[in-house]
Amino acid sequence: MDVGAIDRSATLGTGPLRSADPRSKLVALALVLGAVLVSWNALVLASFTIALLAASVWGRLPVGLAIRLAAYPAVFALVFAFASAPDAMTASVIVLKATTAALGAVTVVLSTPYPQVFAPLQRITPGIVGDAMLMTYRSLFILLEKFSNLLRAARLRAGLAGKNPVRSARVVFSALGGLMLYAVDLAQRDYDIMRVRGYEGRLRTTPAGSTNRLADVTILVGSLVMLATSVVWRSAATTLNPYSWLAPLPALAALGLTFALRRG
Repeated sequence: MDVGAIDRSATLGTGPLRSADPRSKLVALALVLGAVLVSWNALVLASFTIALLAASVWGRLPVGLAIRLAAYPAVFALVFAFASAPDAMTASVIVLKATTAALGAVTVVLSTPYPQVFAPLQRITPGIVGDAMLMTYRSLFILLEKFSNLLRAARLRAGLAGKNPVRSARVVFSALGGLMLYAVDLAQRDYDIMRVRGYEGRLRTTPAGSTNRLADVTILVGSLVMLATSVVWRSAATTLNPYSWLAPLPALAALGLTFALRRG
């Protein structure tokens, strides 16, 4: 997983989704997750997945990266479905639920800087939890760079790319052990520095406002439509299920339109 690419997409890109209010995106994500939980129709869930892909294209997000990130939980869901689902249809629903929920979360993460994702959550979480999430973001990049340097040094000094897998594994685990010690030391030094600078148990992050109200309205209305579709299809399943093939058509049309507009 390229954490650097995720951060670049969230902080350096442009597009309607990035200019929307982070709180609107979190509310929209909650509505999408509600729609995913309610629905047990594979074609309806597939239409939600396509709609989220259309939102990624419309928001000028790296669609390939979004698909790769959403594929991680899809693989685990596939294993779970293979082990527990009684039939192929139930298995497909399980995988689609995981994929759609993951794609919704990925869309938010790729369009919102990490501190702004957790800024609204700081208001409802204990202080230490919110601070830990913010500091984890900073430390993650430091540790990734440190681990990359350790592996590079191991290749140069011990021939990590050589023919001896046992020796290579030993060097990798030694690097991981050194990285763990470095992480502990980094955490202690960060805490000491924060205390010296006046840290009193709370880091404040101000949520960014919206610079595109139309984008806020669009994502909220779109997520409400998804939730309403899920609820209506679930409550009238006997009547609507024969017409399930119609559900993905509007999403496919939206995806085609967004691709056309992006290329234009």
